[in-house]
Amino acid sequence: MAEEKYKTFVVIGLGVFGSHVVRHLARYNVDIIGIDKDEKKVEAVKEFLRIPVVGDAMDAEQLYQAGVTPQDVDVAIVAIGESVEANVYVSLLLKDMGIKKVMSRALNTQHANILAKIGVDRVVFPEESTAENLVHELLSPQIIDRLELSEEYSIAEVTPTKEFYNKTIQQLAIRTKYKITVLGIKRKTAVIDETGETDTKDEIVLLPGPEEKILQGDILIVIGKNMDIEKFKSL
Repeated sequence: MAEEKYKTFVVIGLGVFGSHVVRHLARYNVDIIGIDKDEKKVEAVKEFLRIPVVGDAMDAEQLYQAGVTPQDVDVAIVAIGESVEANVYVSLLLKDMGIKKVMSRALNTQHANILAKIGVDRVVFPEESTAENLVHELLSPQIIDRLELSEEYSIAEVTPTKEFYNKTIQQLAIRTKYKITVLGIKRKTAVIDETGETDTKDEIVLLPGPEEKILQGDILIVIGKNMDIEKFKSL
C-alpha cells in the first residue's frame, strides 16, 4: 500500500473553496502554505497554515520568498476563482517553476481545456469535487471510495498491499492490529460466457469469515475510524 506521500502543500486563493481545502488538509498533519492578496482571507485560516502569505501569487519572487519551490512543495492547489487569467497564469508559473503536482480550479469547460493544454496535473470543478473529496484523493490514493458515517467514522474501499495476498483475515489479524473491520471483499471471478469465452464478473464476499483469503485484485470494504483507515492504507 506504499505510495508517494505528499507532505507540503501550497493553496493559492483562500476564498470559499480554497479555505475549505486548507481546513481539510489540516486534519492530516501536513505543512500548508496559504497565499491570497486579501489579508482578511489569509487571517481567517491562519491557524491552519505553517506559512500564511498576504501577497500576489502572479509574482514569482513572492512565491519563492514564501517557500514555493520544487524542493519544498509537493502539491500546489490553485483555487483562484475570481479571474480565469490569474488562475491560468499562476498555474503556468507553477508548472514552469517545476512544482511536482499542480491542481487547478476550473470555472468552466473552456477554462478546463486551457489548463489541460498547459500541463496542469489535475483540473477540479468545485461543483463536482468537494474540497473534502479532493483532499481524500490527494492523501488517500489507495481509498477508492468512501462513505462518511460521521466526522469520525467511515466505510471505505481500500486496495490491500501485495503482502496481504493469499493470507487469511485471521492470519493478518486486521481487526486486532489495525482497529478496522472488513465488511466485504470485492472480487473479480472468471466465468465462461455463452460463446465459450472466458470473462470476468464482479462479486462481493459479504462479512468474510476468518479463513477467507485475500487475493490479488481484491478490494477490501472496511469500516472504522478515519484515522485508523488512514494508517491502514499507509502501511
